[in-house]
Formats: sequence, structure tokens, C-alpha cells
Amino acid sequence: MESTFSSPAEAALQREAGAPGQLTPPEDLHRVYELERVAEFVRDLGCQRVALQFPDQLLGDAGAVAARLEGTTGSKMFILGDTAYGSCCVDVLGAEQAGAQALVHFGPACLSPPARPLPVAFVFGQRSVHLELCAKAFEAQNPDPKAPVVLLSEPACAHALDTGQTQDEGVRAGRLRARRHYLVERAKDARVVGLLAGTLGVARHREALAHLRKLAQAAGKRSYVLALGRPTPPKLANFPEVDVFVLLACPLGALAPQPSGGFFRPVLAPCELEAACNPAWPPAGLAPHLTHYADLLPGSPFHVPLPPPDSELWDTPDVSLITGELRPPPVWKPSDDPGCLALTLRPQLELAESSPAALYLSSRSWQGLQPRLGQTPVTGAVSGRRGIAIAYEDEGSS
Repeated sequence: MESTFSSPAEAALQREAGAPGQLTPPEDLHRVYELERVAEFVRDLGCQRVALQFPDQLLGDAGAVAARLEGTTGSKMFILGDTAYGSCCVDVLGAEQAGAQALVHFGPACLSPPARPLPVAFVFGQRSVHLELCAKAFEAQNPDPKAPVVLLSEPACAHALDTGQTQDEGVRAGRLRARRHYLVERAKDARVVGLLAGTLGVARHREALAHLRKLAQAAGKRSYVLALGRPTPPKLANFPEVDVFVLLACPLGALAPQPSGGFFRPVLAPCELEAACNPAWPPAGLAPHLTHYADLLPGSPFHVPLPPPDSELWDTPDVSLITGELRPPPVWKPSDDPGCLALTLRPQLELAESSPAALYLSSRSWQGLQPRLGQTPVTGAVSGRRGIAIAYEDEGSS
């Protein structure tokens, strides 16, 4: 249990800071990081303070790149290397804290629009590519020259358009589809949904959170918004009353592989919660798998509005493929409910909050310290035990 949901106390003291990645030779910095284009970007804007955002694997070159840019442009450079969630998203909040007038993003990027207006330049880098080895690998995987093939390339290799990494993804794609169907079923059975605000610097993330909360409410589920940064098993294990989590992240963050069996509860994409809570969503096999939450919002061609409360879609019988039980139809609640349903009236004329977390706490054997105000007699203060926990004074030398 300790290795799954927590780390030993000695791990923080014994952990060694690993190397930030292989350093780029000084003579290749201009080519790899496109310093001439970056310098022209800074000079055209006339910025005096510029933020440079690097991923972890490129932090070893950050100092040299910043020094060269300061020498060629005369502007002050600030290195951002401690992003809250993912290095692929533009860290607008970090740039604002440094008072930067522009930001240069190095490394892989999701190209998601920032939540606040800020001039941004993306530098993917230029990695060297062995064209002959790539051509031989392609011919070995695809002997038929007339067969249609989709080539995928990393952004750092975009300068060599004839390259690509060949790999048969048919089996993996089938497993991903089966897992998505399983996650949709888990979301349908869930009563409490945790919405993880993975990114705060991408545009329309507030609208997406409101949309997901409306979905959960329409399906009769409770939802809680959690801002935890990068989700890890120890963080999410602190919320045992949550049945499933939904990660609100950029497209690259949504596609990031999750550790198998590492999380106490499954982590879903917004598209999978939409399929579980919206009865008007196309069935499995016909619905698209959307990696960006903005595609679910109004104005997108993929947006599917919720059916009205009197629609027959809410009363369609549904059987859980996990438990085999018949799911009750959800009680549709309007999204503009002021929240009065959070309180229920007891026969003793006492108001108590109807919360899944409170119900879960009441089912546990230990519920914390009980004040019991007015139920215990008043006594004078007495001297307590002295010493340390391993050996109190009244315990003797044994």
C-alpha cells in the first residue's frame, strides 16, 4: 500500500536530481533552437522582458540559450522550468509573474490557444534524422507501394518531411477502444465525479468545467472540481469517495498514457464523460473520440446538446456491463438550480448537508474527534504525561 499510494519518508532525502537531458553542442544551438528566428521575433515586438519556457529534458540548454538571446537582442530573458501541469501548454501564469511581454516555447507543444492574450513563439527544434535508415524501416514494414499509409512525425523532425517512425498500431488501437468502452461504463455507474483541472492556461477551460458539471448534474451525479496540478496516485487517493475522475487537459495531456493499475479510481477524458452522461451522444462505434474539450462546447461541429427533461432518451433502459444490474433513470435537474437541493429536511426539523463525502465518512468506524459539547462534566485541568512517545516518565525504564 505504501508503494502505491504514498512514498517512504526517506525517498525525498535519498532522491538524486537527474541530469536534465543530453546537452546540445554549442555549435549546434543556433540550428536546434532556431535562435535567429527567435531573436527576430523579440526585436519585431520590441520586448524588454521575455519568458523562455523549456521542458524538463531541455533545461540543460536553457542557460546557454538565454545568454545568447540576451546578447543578440539586449532584452532580459527569464527561464520557466517549473510548469504546474504539462510542459506542452503555454505557461501564461508563469510569464505574467515574471512580468514578461512575450513568451518563447521550446520543445513539443500542443498549440492550444492561451487563456490570456500574450505573444507566443513556438520552437519545436530541429533534430538530426537518418533518412536512409528511415527509408529501409519503412520498406520493411510496408512492402506494397500502392497501399495507403499514414505517416506520423515528431515536430522536431518536421524539417525532414520524408521521415517517420514505422510501427504497427492495430493491436494497441483495439485495446484503447476496449478500455474507452470500459471507462464509459464506469462513468455510468459512478455517483460522484471528480473534475481535475489539469490546465489553467488554455482558453475556454472555465466553460469546459461548467459544461462537465452540467453533464454530471443532468445524469444525477455529484461533481467536485479539484485543482491538483499533475494527477498522481497519492494525490487522488485522498478522495476515496470519488468514483471516477475526469482530467481536463490539452490534447497532448488527454492522450498521455496513464500508469496501468496505478490509480485508485479510473481517470477519464471529457469525451468519455460526455458519452456516459449525455443520452443523445452517438453510440459506441459511431461517436468520435475527441481529445480536446473545446470540441464538446457549443459552437463546435461535434457539440451535442442535452435532450430536454421530457425526452424519452432519459427513460431508455440501460444495463451496466460491469455489475449486470439495471441502472435507474437519472432525475434530470436544471442547470440553473440555485443549489437548494444540497439541503434535506429531516423529521426532527434539523438541516443537514446531503453530501456523498459526509455519507462516506459516516460509514467509517473512526470519524475523527467528537467534541460532545455539553455532554461531559466539567473538570479541572490536570498534569499530563511527560516525556516522548517512545518512553514516558511514568512507564519506567523497561
